[in-house]
Amino acid sequence: MAGESTTNNADTNDPLARLPSELVLRIIDNATLASVAKLSQLSRAWNNFIEQVHQDAVYSSLSKVERPPQTRDFSFVDPANDSNKYYNKYYNDIQSWKDLCRRQTLLKRRWNDKRPTTREANIQVGDNPIWRFRPDFKRRIFISTSQMGGFNVTDMDSGETLFQLKANKVRPFAHLEYADGTAVFDRPGNAVEVWKTHSGLPKGVFEQVSILHHDAQTRGFQLRDNTLCVVSSEGKGYIHDLSGEPMLLREIDIEDGAVGHLDQGQHVVAYAMGAEGYHFYDKKTGDALGILHPEKTTNTYHVVHPTEPLDYRVGVSSHGRASDVHPPKFPSKSRMVGLCVKKGKLPERTGVPRVALSHDDWGAGMLDGDLFAGVSRGGRTFICSDWRKALASASGFEEVTANLECDTDGSTFDDGGWLAVHGHKLMFENRDRAYIIGLNDDNTLRADDDSPQRPSYAFATSSTAQIAVPISYMGIYDDCVMSTYTVSSAPILKH
Repeated sequence: MAGESTTNNADTNDPLARLPSELVLRIIDNATLASVAKLSQLSRAWNNFIEQVHQDAVYSSLSKVERPPQTRDFSFVDPANDSNKYYNKYYNDIQSWKDLCRRQTLLKRRWNDKRPTTREANIQVGDNPIWRFRPDFKRRIFISTSQMGGFNVTDMDSGETLFQLKANKVRPFAHLEYADGTAVFDRPGNAVEVWKTHSGLPKGVFEQVSILHHDAQTRGFQLRDNTLCVVSSEGKGYIHDLSGEPMLLREIDIEDGAVGHLDQGQHVVAYAMGAEGYHFYDKKTGDALGILHPEKTTNTYHVVHPTEPLDYRVGVSSHGRASDVHPPKFPSKSRMVGLCVKKGKLPERTGVPRVALSHDDWGAGMLDGDLFAGVSRGGRTFICSDWRKALASASGFEEVTANLECDTDGSTFDDGGWLAVHGHKLMFENRDRAYIIGLNDDNTLRADDDSPQRPSYAFATSSTAQIAVPISYMGIYDDCVMSTYTVSSAPILKH
């Protein structure tokens, strides 16, 4: 009953004896997990209060676990419903809110380690190098295209090929987009093919739904939540609804010169325009919302390229092929090294010319809620923690934007130039390393001297440093990172 003390403990100085349960729970809600653990060991009464009577209330608090605000139980982490976790078995035996709290805490601790222990898996997909791939955690499959042509669906846990279209059916270096059972890849003739899988088909089997033709050169496309956005360098953007029979919702008139990279949010689509920055449009109306010019920010940081040797991939045989490793194994703390983020511009190197910021060429850009990030030919990464605020005014732009400079040779931009954004972290490639940059809770960048809330680190992009080639796909997920790498046609997974 409200106002009633929580226990008849004789120690009247104990808050548990003096305060109502509601107030004690409110206090615990604001306490760290370390403090909760100490409280539960303080006495039998405290242990009973926290671990028995009010365990669900304590550990289901939004301050203790990450969950949708209106969630009444922990079924949202069921692997069948979860779309962002690789470690299926890690989550499928959760029995209580405390279990979930413990596992999220351990995972967060690992991400926050400056040199995290990682486990690794290599998955071989045929004999030809992968070009693009996408994971489907719900169906436990990988979908990929090849540099030599073809489309493959691979079992995520066994490495078995479930479905395949030969090279004569899917062109070499076909771009691939995928979302919840729908795959889209391009074909000659300014068109894209739409394929779907559903419960009536065997696991991993896809069937063609439609071929979407466009009256302008197709340069790039991106799929999210059954909405396919296509961009042309000839001043056109196309938006298709793929929830049922594919249909064109609208055409958007944009500037000429789109480079092919684009991304979308719920109501917005952003096109990369090279030296002209990133152009934002309303998906519903087609109205122009504004332009982000990365060269206009005065907030500059740089990252020092690591020279410390790294462990190369496990599971690569002596003849250069990847050997399958399921599930990820071989824990090691030497695959990743810390990155040092500093304020100011990258120091000039004698004999190494750098692309001027005013002439830099901007490529891939990605949205993640309020966050927008993009990469450039000159080795810069543009970070905008609130793109709406940045578009609204010059002062807002200056407040929420920064450029991170890297010592680059520019070799990854045309063939790779990829990035990934997720969970207050962004990932991109520089020379023979993949960088993971930790952001603050508000998605701003902070130098090491200013105690950032998350560390930054790098890992090798190839099995042999001498023959590294650009990554053709990378992704950050709740409990792993994935990328392609040299000497293998395999996605690499790190926990």
